[in-house]
Amino acid sequence: MTFSQNICIMYCNRPYEIFAMSSPQFVSKRKFSITLDFDVYEDFNPYEINWKKLFQIEGQENLDVNIKNIDEESDTNWYCDS
Repeated sequence: MTFSQNICIMYCNRPYEIFAMSSPQFVSKRKFSITLDFDVYEDFNPYEINWKKLFQIEGQENLDVNIKNIDEESDTNWYCDS
């Protein structure tokens, strides 16, 4: 941890993840919606991916996964609350 100008910066093993907070007791969560469109071979199975583990969602964090096969004509979606 580095303390600079009353801001605590925590570094972790994920280089894309740096948290800056003015006080550790006032941590807030943010919500994102991300769409990934895969154009992959038949052996790819998104239903077997542990999305929570992949994105390292832990503790009070939550991840909702919605998988839709856009090649199929049916309007069937697959949801996973991880």
